Amino acid sequence: MAHRNSRAGLSRVIALPLAIGMAALVGCAPPGAEVGGSSNASAGGEGVAAGADAAVYAAALSSVDPITLAFGGHTAGPDNPSGRSYKEYTDIVTERSGGKITFEHDWGGAKVSVDKMADGLGQARIDMGLYAPTYQPEEYPVVALFAGLSSVEHPDPIAGRLATFAARAEFASTWEPLQAEVAAHGIKGFYPIFATTGAVKMHCKGQDAPESLGELRGKRVRISAPSHVGLAEALGMVPVSLTNPELFAALQRGVVDCSISGVTAMVTGGLMDVTDSFMTGAEPGHDWVESPIAWGVSESAWSKLPVAAQQLLWDTQPDMLELQIESGFVGFQDAMEAARERDWGFGNYAPDVTAVMDQYYAQERAQTVAQIEQQGVAPDGEAVLAQYEALVDKWWTILTEELGYPTDATWQGLPADYAPDMADIDVRPFVDRFYQEVLLPQRPA
Repeated sequence: MAHRNSRAGLSRVIALPLAIGMAALVGCAPPGAEVGGSSNASAGGEGVAAGADAAVYAAALSSVDPITLAFGGHTAGPDNPSGRSYKEYTDIVTERSGGKITFEHDWGGAKVSVDKMADGLGQARIDMGLYAPTYQPEEYPVVALFAGLSSVEHPDPIAGRLATFAARAEFASTWEPLQAEVAAHGIKGFYPIFATTGAVKMHCKGQDAPESLGELRGKRVRISAPSHVGLAEALGMVPVSLTNPELFAALQRGVVDCSISGVTAMVTGGLMDVTDSFMTGAEPGHDWVESPIAWGVSESAWSKLPVAAQQLLWDTQPDMLELQIESGFVGFQDAMEAARERDWGFGNYAPDVTAVMDQYYAQERAQTVAQIEQQGVAPDGEAVLAQYEALVDKWWTILTEELGYPTDATWQGLPADYAPDMADIDVRPFVDRFYQEVLLPQRPA
């Protein structure tokens, strides 16, 4: 696998991926075509060929009025790794636009909090950013169904994370019911299911990581998604619902024994100070699944952009994804290094636990297949499941066999066994391939 010793300057980051045989195309869909689940309406203007350099974009936008976009969905400030990566991305767009497109970041959700972002985008109170449709399952029932399919994903921290992002994003961009649901809420769904820096694991108090059913039984576990309740109960645990602000004190006081939380929350959320062990699975279906989140643009704002501005936001997606993935990898490294420094206990679920997980997730997938059909979402639920499984396999194969990412990475071993620094893992070949296979065919025209 290729490693990068250091991040090159801005000029390297803004280079667009060139799809073989496609660089001369101005767009890949006819005017007025449905792209990304919403109309391809724009304010018109001159289009730009895929692969064009910054000077071409600046020239195409030179006669338009300045554009300011409100970027939301931030849970922290600009010093947070994810926040820094989004700020760097918007700087790239501003530079490529010749200064015509600028951004106002809603740091910490001061204007629109993450739980209100879906409504904020649909109501044009914010222009773009991360949103959480799972906070509104009644409004987003199709997205809610997806959690029942995601147990087929691989828990590997490098290739597995990349395959999860790509499979979820490609599925969401090609499954019409998901696209229609997002469009109905006034959102241009770049990624109706988004997973660049997630990965939820179980952290527990006590250095003896609970690996068996006997050790898990009776433990009170904070669940971070409704989909975790059933598995916790199947394992004999007691699920407890707590918000992030409540979690630290609950662990500190012994209100809960364990938490299902993001890996990076071990550091950013202070969980390192109140937990002592970390559990993970090694095979698909042998770990907790993460709730779907999403990333999009207000349809109202999108339709008012000149086509060159739309194309610029689309063509710089590899840069945004690269920066987000890298920030996530660095967060994983920080968490694992801090855990080792504190002599944390690391555990892998025992066979009796993974057997329960296998049975539980098989039942959950069967129920989801039935619900897809019963709710009229699609006539063949098994075909939907097979479509997603095929995408997971497709991207795992691309990543491990074609692009050479490692297949033996473990959470406990990050990063020393695979790179001197997680930031040295070169994800550019992956994001370029994703652009060519998924984004380029839907490029605004």
